[in-house]
Parts: sequence; structure tokens; C-alpha cells
Amino acid sequence: MPRREIVVGVSGASGASLAKRFVEIALSARGLSRLHLVLSGPALEVARGEIDPAIRTRRDWISRLSSPVAARRRIEPHDNDEVGASIASGSYPVSGMIVIPCSAGTLGAIANGISRDLLQRAADVTLKEHRPLVLSFRESPYSLVHIENMRRASLAGAVIAPPSPAFYIAEPSVERLLDAYCVRVARLLDLDVRAEDYRWTGRRK
Repeated sequence: MPRREIVVGVSGASGASLAKRFVEIALSARGLSRLHLVLSGPALEVARGEIDPAIRTRRDWISRLSSPVAARRRIEPHDNDEVGASIASGSYPVSGMIVIPCSAGTLGAIANGISRDLLQRAADVTLKEHRPLVLSFRESPYSLVHIENMRRASLAGAVIAPPSPAFYIAEPSVERLLDAYCVRVARLLDLDVRAEDYRWTGRRK
């Protein structure tokens, strides 16, 4: 199986647990050699409020993952100001990127080709190289500005994947609904994750 690298961008929208659980599930993927992690400053602030008030740095955030230490070694954290990072160039081969959660401001920047930091630049590179880009847009209700930015990003090649609960799964709980979403968007990046299937298989008669 070929070795794969992906980029995970975490913006400052509410939903820190989405990002945390996605990274844990993604690290279980067969063939994943490296996960490039970009946390914005607001993302760390949200994590302090939603995960652990002691989180101050990227290393703190990574240390809260439930993944084995060996798996966490595959994470390459990047400073969001590091615009000269490997993933800022289209010549660096990654398989795709997800922004989870994706704030309205981040969506707007990506939809309009604005690259003020590494997260936005990496997303812009992903689009121009025609690689999969998943945007977990975490906002509701939508304004016309949100809808227009989603349309523009989608036309540019992004997949807009709001974290909508899969209420059809067996024994639904907050944790299982979160897992079902994360597994689904992992598959949008063609990751072969070790997790419960959660697919809809048809109504039993």
C-alpha cells in the first residue's frame, strides 16, 4: 500500500472535539505515513474552552489525543505563521486536506483565494493542485454570504461537509455520532481507517 500524507487544518470555529476525534481516527488509517497539523491561534483558544483549559500550545493539543504514542509520532505540527512550510508548496506531495472545524472566516478566505496564513495557503495549494479538500463548515444558520462562499469553494473543487449527525446509526450517542461523521469525512480523503463502518446499508424489512 502506498504511503500517504494528509493535511489537517483546525480553525477557530466551535467544535474542537471534531478536530480531536478526526485526528485520532485518521491516525488509525492504513498506509498513512504523516499527518501535517496546522492549528490556528483561535483554534487553541477554543480547545482551551472545549477540551482542556490547560492547552496552550500545539504540543499540549497533541498530548490530549487518545491515540498511541507511536501513532502520534506521525503528526508533524506546523506553526500557522510558517508560510514557508513544505505544505505551502504544490510541489510537496500530499493526498488531500481537511479543515475541521472550518470557521466562516476561513471558508471565506479559501473561497476567495486569500492566503494570509499557512492553513489558508495549504488549502489554496490543495485546490490548485486538484487534490481533495474537505471543509467541515461549522456554522448555522447560513447567511447568504456563507452560501455564496460555499458555492464558490465548491466550484473551485472543495467538498463542503457540515458536521450533520447520522441519526440512522445504531445506538446513537454523542460519541458515536461524532465518530460516524469523522469516519465519513476520512473516507472523502480516501483514508482506510480502522473504525466501525457506520454506513447506511438499507432498511431492514
